[in-house]
Amino acid sequence: MTRPTHHRAFINPDHHDVWPALQTDQPIALVNDRGWRLSGTVETLSHDRQCLWIQLDSGMGRQLFHHQDGFVLENEI
Repeated sequence: MTRPTHHRAFINPDHHDVWPALQTDQPIALVNDRGWRLSGTVETLSHDRQCLWIQLDSGMGRQLFHHQDGFVLENEI
């Protein structure tokens, strides 16, 4: 099965190396290959850009994502 291509998914989309540079409070949406979509704003990006904390929309709290969790960045919202 081919994974859909998403804008700004990774620096190296073939190897899923790291999240791209993201700014604090930047609105983003993440989607996985099953179509599960989460949206929110960037809270923190680790220095090595492998981990991303986002503050989820609608008061759903915050969540940590590792670049290998299967989520990619959807087009900016």
